[in-house]
Amino acid sequence: MHEINGARGIVRFSTAVVQHDKALQRADGPNHAIFLKKAAVRFTRELLPNLEQDIDAWKSWGYATTCNAVSREAGGQEGKEACRAMAARVAQLDHALISQVDPKALSLLSSSFGRHFPIAECRNGMIRIAKVCRDDRSILQELNSQSLALLVNGFSKWPEDCHGAIVAIAREVHHRADQLSRSKPQELSTLVNGLSKWPQEENTRRAALAIALEVLRRTNQLSGFNPQELANLVNGFAKWPDDCRPAIVAIANEIIHRPGRPDARLAASTSQGLAHLVNGFSKWPEELSWRHSCNRP
Repeated sequence: MHEINGARGIVRFSTAVVQHDKALQRADGPNHAIFLKKAAVRFTRELLPNLEQDIDAWKSWGYATTCNAVSREAGGQEGKEACRAMAARVAQLDHALISQVDPKALSLLSSSFGRHFPIAECRNGMIRIAKVCRDDRSILQELNSQSLALLVNGFSKWPEDCHGAIVAIAREVHHRADQLSRSKPQELSTLVNGLSKWPQEENTRRAALAIALEVLRRTNQLSGFNPQELANLVNGFAKWPDDCRPAIVAIANEIIHRPGRPDARLAASTSQGLAHLVNGFSKWPEELSWRHSCNRP
């Protein structure tokens, strides 16, 4: 643990945490959890008290990457408490300070807080992030599809509290529809799945339709989407059955024509993913092809 014990300041500390988190994750041993728990404790006790000062010095990214690492399951209770403490501090930031936070850091913090949505402090921290994203479009304009997807995923845990921010993000996604070709499958599926928590909102419908058209454009490239990503797309598009039907057809045909037995085509899906597929396809019971894609031999 000397790597983080000897690191002074958030920049060096966060760099050490991220590097060793990745290395220990690959090793897949008990040292990974031990490392993250100790990192979480030191982060909470020694680094977090300097948050406002470091934000003023444009060092917010290190806080976001550290919180992202320790707040995962391997970080245990210590990681959860670090996330709680970080969220509580974010919730108290005034406009001047939160405006100095790196937009990418806001999206990463959103993802971290969303992991622990039952915690009141995480909700309050998320609401603060949602407010600044709602009020300042320039923040969203700086973010790529991955960062927007992280924001949507986090905000979707509190749909009532984050409605205004989601409307702003949906407008941004629709505005840059011609750039969706640069987005990775995971980013598209996360965006759709998150936006679908607001199915009655016209702006989210337009954003979802833009993504559906991009998926349709990739009809011959859907092999690049894994089963879970396809399941998330189906689950999201199903909230707008009339607008997104062609994209659903393309996904169903992709599943049907994937190599291997029908049960092997979806083998990588989680039980929740399979449920999303079946539920989504059921919106069009008249289509025989969906029954083929959902049937087992």
